[in-house]
Amino acid sequence: MRGLTPNIRIMSATAVSLLASALGGCGGSLLTSLSPDFVLTVSPSSVETIVGSTTPPVTISVTAQNRFAGTVNVTLQGLPSGVTASINSFSLVAGASQSVTFNLSDSAAVGATSIGVLATGGAHTHSQQLTLTTDAIVRTYQGGSVLYLESGTSSDTARIGLETNWGGSIVEVSLNGTNFVNEHDTGREVQPSYRDGNNPNYNPTLGGDVFDQGTPTISYAVAADSLLTTAQPLQWDPTSYGGGQGNPIPGDVLVEQTVSAVTSQPHTFKVHLKATHLGTDQHATTGQEFPAVYTNRDYNRFIYYGGSAPWSDAPTIVTGLPILGQQPFGAYYISEQWGALVDTRNTGLTVYVPSVDPYVTAFTSPDVGGSGPTDNSTNYFAPLGNLTIGPGFVFEGDFYIIAGDCTKARQIVYQLHQTLAIPDIFAPFENIDQPSAGSMLSSITPVSGWAFDDVNVAKVEILIDGVAAGTADYGSPRPDVQAAYPSSPVNVGFSYSLDTTRFTNGPHTLNVRATDTSGNVAMSVSDPVVFSN
Repeated sequence: MRGLTPNIRIMSATAVSLLASALGGCGGSLLTSLSPDFVLTVSPSSVETIVGSTTPPVTISVTAQNRFAGTVNVTLQGLPSGVTASINSFSLVAGASQSVTFNLSDSAAVGATSIGVLATGGAHTHSQQLTLTTDAIVRTYQGGSVLYLESGTSSDTARIGLETNWGGSIVEVSLNGTNFVNEHDTGREVQPSYRDGNNPNYNPTLGGDVFDQGTPTISYAVAADSLLTTAQPLQWDPTSYGGGQGNPIPGDVLVEQTVSAVTSQPHTFKVHLKATHLGTDQHATTGQEFPAVYTNRDYNRFIYYGGSAPWSDAPTIVTGLPILGQQPFGAYYISEQWGALVDTRNTGLTVYVPSVDPYVTAFTSPDVGGSGPTDNSTNYFAPLGNLTIGPGFVFEGDFYIIAGDCTKARQIVYQLHQTLAIPDIFAPFENIDQPSAGSMLSSITPVSGWAFDDVNVAKVEILIDGVAAGTADYGSPRPDVQAAYPSSPVNVGFSYSLDTTRFTNGPHTLNVRATDTSGNVAMSVSDPVVFSN
């Protein structure tokens, strides 16, 4: 029809009829067609308390919608064993509320559970979820030279023990009396040790040295909910530093350790380490044991996830370990940053290091004799975090130890991963491909290699005799590096044209210094070269 605008549409007779019916005639409202209903509210939606106590009150309320005037019947569903509610079911009218508390027995399971709140009124049913977190009871004490922290319930307790005669190294992680940690000598336990890429003899070890001389603990404290130790780890091989039997040699790192329980998770401990370099020298980048983990004989199955879809609950890998002295150390890619040494029942120790590079080394060392903590037979793995220990070096980081079933431990790791703020604290990986160590160089010489980081590499510098000569071009494709290191991006190659005429003829050292976007620095192993122009 001429004169109508294009946006006007003619309503069908059916549509007009439906609209009129909905409006209910002159002055009617669309709301009159909606049935009375109610809104169910649970506040707060989560509560937390320790085993053997009562939670703060939770308020369950009903609010009317569309002139609801009936009664609502409310029922609590899914209460875990050992938990009772002050009232399990009740009725509310619109606008009313009910306060509910939960009493936890001394054997209630530690962890978070979901309690259903189901409400039915008239023709409507609504539900809400209430999260109840049961925290472990924590107890600390000293027994002889060992500091202990227990976490759990009256019927399920994990314990961690720190030996003050061995620098505070962890000699026990047990569950209901079964200790998984091997403490045959000062080199075992669960502990950090430190390395130098240029010097294989450099190895301050928290527990002590190869002669079983323990690292003295400088100070320690047993707090209400944590254990604290401070020690200066001994060089593992004192003979390399003029010492020996009866003459231990302290290293140049001070280690401050704080151990606490993750009370919202069963059988879980957090270890915080602060390492301070006391020297003015520099120890080149290499993988540091953070931590070394030694278990008893029967916990010899290594479980981890090494696939390309981490945090998806994909199937894990279960493997035996190479035998120390007969085969090379095992090298494994752990893309979820955890590994576990377990027995045939999948029970043992799981260690999660949120910030660590996803690579571990491992072996087994079987021996005749017993299978206990002080027997020689053992199994080992260590997450390896890249660090350069230079002047003013201070490093702080955390790892988590979980005792018991590996499947449950993985669930705990997933929950930690979702809730933790994970800092970037380790240095990049780097390598010089050319020139090779010992090369004689002249004129313009190409320097090339690769570097990658768990976040991003900011720059790669070429150093001659410890002084920066220039910044390399970075980002060329290196699929071979990604094939060897699955966490590496593809474009990690670097290249630089080194003008050797800028330097005196004779011997020099060549290094690469890679810095990531968080300021972590990796200093490569020093390559000796000779300039001849």
